[in-house]
Amino acid sequence: MATKAKKKVRKKKNNLLMIAVGFAVFLILSVIGGYFSLLYAGDRMIAENEQKLKDLKAEPTVIYDKNGEEMTSLIRQKNREYKPINEVPKVLIDAFLAVEDKRFYEHKGVDMVRIGGAIINDIKKGSLAEGGSTITQQLARNVFLNLDQTFWRKTKEMSIAIGLERRYSKDQILEMYLNRVYLGEGEFGIEDASNYYFGMSVSSDKFTVAKAAMLAAIPKAPTTYSPFNNPEKAKLRRDTVIRLMYEQGIITEAQKNEAQAEALPTEPTETAGASLKKGYRAFFDHMVDEAEANYGVTEEELYRGGWHVYTTFDPKVQDAMIAEYANAKNFPKDGAKRGVESAMIVVDAKNGGIAGMMGGRNYAAKGFNYATDMKRQPGSSFKPLAVYAPAVDMDGRKWGPNSSLSNKKQSFNGYEPRNYNNKYSETVSMNRALIDSLNVPAVWLLNEIGVNNGLDYLKKFGVDLAPEDRNLAIALGGLSQGTSPLKMAQAYTTFVNGGVMSEAHTIAKIENKSEGVVREYEDKQTQVLKPQAAWTVHTMLERAVQEGTGKAARISGRHVAGKTGTTQSIAGDSGVNKDAWFVGYTPEYVGAVWMGFDPEDKQHLMRQGSSLTAQMFSKVLAAGLKGVKATDFQPPAGAVEEQPEEETVQPLQLAADLTMENNQMKVVLSWIGGSPDYTYDVYRVKQNDERVLIASGLKDTTYVDVLDDPNQYRYVVVPRNAQGEEQTPSPITKINMQNLENLINDGEEHHEDGNNQGQNPDENNNGNSDGDGSVTIPPNFGGDNQGNNSNNGGQPNGQNPNPGQGNTGNPGNPGNPGEIPPDIANPGANQPGGVSDGSQQPVQPVDGGQQQPPANGTTGG
Repeated sequence: MATKAKKKVRKKKNNLLMIAVGFAVFLILSVIGGYFSLLYAGDRMIAENEQKLKDLKAEPTVIYDKNGEEMTSLIRQKNREYKPINEVPKVLIDAFLAVEDKRFYEHKGVDMVRIGGAIINDIKKGSLAEGGSTITQQLARNVFLNLDQTFWRKTKEMSIAIGLERRYSKDQILEMYLNRVYLGEGEFGIEDASNYYFGMSVSSDKFTVAKAAMLAAIPKAPTTYSPFNNPEKAKLRRDTVIRLMYEQGIITEAQKNEAQAEALPTEPTETAGASLKKGYRAFFDHMVDEAEANYGVTEEELYRGGWHVYTTFDPKVQDAMIAEYANAKNFPKDGAKRGVESAMIVVDAKNGGIAGMMGGRNYAAKGFNYATDMKRQPGSSFKPLAVYAPAVDMDGRKWGPNSSLSNKKQSFNGYEPRNYNNKYSETVSMNRALIDSLNVPAVWLLNEIGVNNGLDYLKKFGVDLAPEDRNLAIALGGLSQGTSPLKMAQAYTTFVNGGVMSEAHTIAKIENKSEGVVREYEDKQTQVLKPQAAWTVHTMLERAVQEGTGKAARISGRHVAGKTGTTQSIAGDSGVNKDAWFVGYTPEYVGAVWMGFDPEDKQHLMRQGSSLTAQMFSKVLAAGLKGVKATDFQPPAGAVEEQPEEETVQPLQLAADLTMENNQMKVVLSWIGGSPDYTYDVYRVKQNDERVLIASGLKDTTYVDVLDDPNQYRYVVVPRNAQGEEQTPSPITKINMQNLENLINDGEEHHEDGNNQGQNPDENNNGNSDGDGSVTIPPNFGGDNQGNNSNNGGQPNGQNPNPGQGNTGNPGNPGNPGEIPPDIANPGANQPGGVSDGSQQPVQPVDGGQQQPPANGTTGG
């Protein structure tokens, strides 16, 4: 029995041994078979596509506009000078090998040590982004494969690399690689790139170690390490290559130090990349970024050719932007050393497709884009998003255009917002509060519905928020970090689309027929508001343009809605703004415009406001929509428009501010109150109370009186109704000289464009000196009116007796509804982008634990 048991055990062991040996043989045969399969597959792919090694150029990539017309094409007239390996300097070869493949002459196309490490890192990171490819593999990928990051692609890459090593010598492979490697800015190959970046051949005796290292630094991330795009990152990467060359014994320590001290190139010596019309670059760069981020198509792939990109670009809108941005008269005065910056973006009102953008007045290729990357406080243009839309959407029966909101001057646990005109009342309708851009009602309403609810809606609107934004200042656009024109335009699509917000995007479809790739944009829309709520807020925004602070945005024959916004300057002066905004829309397009100095300082103060941003919107959209049939806004199904209750006509309040332009004394007259149907007559009032008519039948609420003699006049404005009947005139108002005196005291130099035609003059355009600060006020100007507009019930102009304690006063003049003092208080010197009065006081809890800003914010347009 024992013998039988032993035989069974021995037999079982023999069976296991046979299985193990069989499996081992199978494994060996599989590996051998797999290896030969790889060789066969690689050889076949090379044989079928060998011409690609001889001619890299494919058909150009073509970028189309929204109409299917060619916007631009990425044409590579390359390689103009193919560099044989024996003409490539050794230092350049050494630089590439040091950073890309130091064992190039040792492996057979695949470095298993590097590949293994890369795969392990990919698994750890849960991605397929790790490098590890040899130079031969990079050549295989660049010539034969697309850049989809998959394990199967990696296998094909290895297969081709092994095949290349069997067909070509190491020097031949290195030569092909150096003449085909992508080096950013649309440049392929070392010779073309050297001419582009340095203005010289790689064979030049002036071609240095630093230049070789710079070229070798770029392939890892061409956009990131471009010396023109990111000079700081490019230098760090270049210096890393130089260090590797030193550590590998290629250069001496003295050469290393000398190379790292060499400056980077600062501008290209020739034009590269797309045959792109001037002014289209900001859109193009944003589109390239979106192609990679959303569709996995890199800049390198686009420049290699063969792609067709169908965009949302509208050349008529972009061309209109270019024309208006080229006109300096559309912007506030320049500062001592630089002009006001500005950005604009226009998106399709229905689907969010970006029709055009200006990334800045002097946008540089791949530079900082003020339309998409900037974050600035949006002022009153934020009120519909943070306050009015949330309130109406949460409870449309309680809150609507005719709802009564508190307009009393009051404190919210220490936070005391002020109305721009320093006028208050027991209540005001929501309609009137938004139309006239009053602050107190907006803050009061946010306090009623709760800050948390306002924040929740802002997140739905796609606005980026910080923890410190949990306070009532968000009602006035007081964000700690701010927002961008792109985010604001995207959020406002909600009011056109029945409460649905559409994501802003540039690409509708991208395809490559030779690669068999077709990828279409999938609409990304978010239901933010109920349709009725969106329509209700829209009706108020339309009235804000028809009769309120957005009048300058009106377009003849078209329906327009929108909201202005300004933020207060560091100067603490009501006539100076840090930011000016307009965000509005027609039935076709939504547009956002921003202007402001970046950075702002005492030599760079913007003395105009949101009338210019509103005018820019009007001019661009009027030209961009020329030839497009005008349509009306369409209410969503079932939406009902609430008819505004008849409002009491407010008495006129007049301001008369003295200023000087081109050595000419002028009085800027602006008034509020009255009715949208009124026209206005303006009179000088002499010392003997005699009235002299100087303007009649005005529809705007501003007028500039050029003084032709030194007499001290007073002024009165007489309104007339639609029948021409005289209504109650404004109080007789003396000239207020405080703003001019502030300007004289500043003694700053400002560039004069000498033109106000086509613009609505206003109190924010009252600080334009003649450039040398030597302004003399006639002796018979002054009297008891200096610094105090006593006839309109105002307060003395805001003064700050305690440095660091903020602006404690308010201007006496009521301001111009089309151009009004700032939305929020002066950000503290150590709190860039924040909402503060300069006191550096900590944010205090309010409203059951909510934070509140310390500033006494003012707002308007």
